[in-house]
Amino acid sequence: MADGDANTTGGDKVCVLIVEEKSDLRTFFMSVLTKSGNFEVKNSASAKEALEILAKEFASIQIVAFDWQMTDMSGYVFIQRLRRDPLYDRIEFVVCSQVISPEDSFLMVELDVYHSIIKPVNANDYLKAMELVRADYNQSKSTTLKLKELHHLLNEEKILECDELLKTPGIEDEINKNPRFVYLGGEIRILKKQYGEAVEFLKNFFKNKQENPAEENLKSLNTLGKALCMVGRFDEALLIYQKLENKSPNNLSHKVMVGDALLGLDDIAGAEEKYNEALEADSSHKDALIGMTKANSVNGNFDQAKSFFEKIEGNFESRTLASFYNNKGVALVRNGKVKEAILFYENALQFFDKFKGHVYFNLGMAYYRDGNIASALSCFQAALATDELDLLAEKKILKEFQEKGIEKFTADYKDKMARKQK
Repeated sequence: MADGDANTTGGDKVCVLIVEEKSDLRTFFMSVLTKSGNFEVKNSASAKEALEILAKEFASIQIVAFDWQMTDMSGYVFIQRLRRDPLYDRIEFVVCSQVISPEDSFLMVELDVYHSIIKPVNANDYLKAMELVRADYNQSKSTTLKLKELHHLLNEEKILECDELLKTPGIEDEINKNPRFVYLGGEIRILKKQYGEAVEFLKNFFKNKQENPAEENLKSLNTLGKALCMVGRFDEALLIYQKLENKSPNNLSHKVMVGDALLGLDDIAGAEEKYNEALEADSSHKDALIGMTKANSVNGNFDQAKSFFEKIEGNFESRTLASFYNNKGVALVRNGKVKEAILFYENALQFFDKFKGHVYFNLGMAYYRDGNIASALSCFQAALATDELDLLAEKKILKEFQEKGIEKFTADYKDKMARKQK
């Protein structure tokens, strides 16, 4: 932590949540900050209690200072759980610990945690450290604040808002040149389904920026692996994810991503092993539960898939996840396993609401190829009844169905089949 005098030049007063199990330390930290007059202070004696406070009061809390070695939940699990939820994207986090290992440092950078305090600490040093955090929070330059907001919008999958923010002068230049934010360029392209462009963008970054410190590259490597998975280059993605896991083994997302790459390579048992490793550390890890849902769906264990799905807290859906289910079903159809594809899509319907339209469309296409025109048209109608307006732009057969109507579309289909049989 850089030196600096405790003062009142750090901008506005901020609200801090102190998460510390030891009552004497908690009282000490609270007293130091309260006396300064620059902090409103809330406190928690456990990670679980802190999560409950944040769920209710996140909008009024700007900084969370938490112990890295808590007994009810380790600090690295606590921060990862928070970082997975877009609600907390605008909060600054401070790690308090007796020791910070190189692995911890890598993990902190990946999770955008740039402040730490080594315990034991005296009152003056503690206040100086927290004043620096307050100053950073209040005095972040506008470009950095907008990039943080872009990160938040990407997590919320708000494409139009992202495009508007990218029009701000200096934003794209910062993404292209600052190693800390390069990953955002890849994430934007992935959200827009420009997977090949995301791969090219990030590979060019690594080709031209070899001098960057390793910790600055971790998030960009992670996004590159994600993009490689989306274009089906799972073997390359697996190498990246394994490298990330070796660098930062406490990052549970790396275990999940290794599992995703293995699942793409049809190593279902290997994928489940990695998902379970993450769940052993955090039984509520949403992405690991999603992974187990996917793995069991692919394996045809639909009841088991549902049991994992029911454990997921919060929003399950994402464009990436919808693409996974749609692409897996399409692969089954292409391999002549149409009946299996129909079962797969029917199972997938229970997992989606926002992206159900695409699943209905692909289920309809599977029925169409299976010769069950009545069920196909029923699925097409269900797809058109959803809010996924891009379906009409993407799928010619839906336009044809909408223009012709059920009777004409069915008649033309039967004529087509009759001509094929001659």
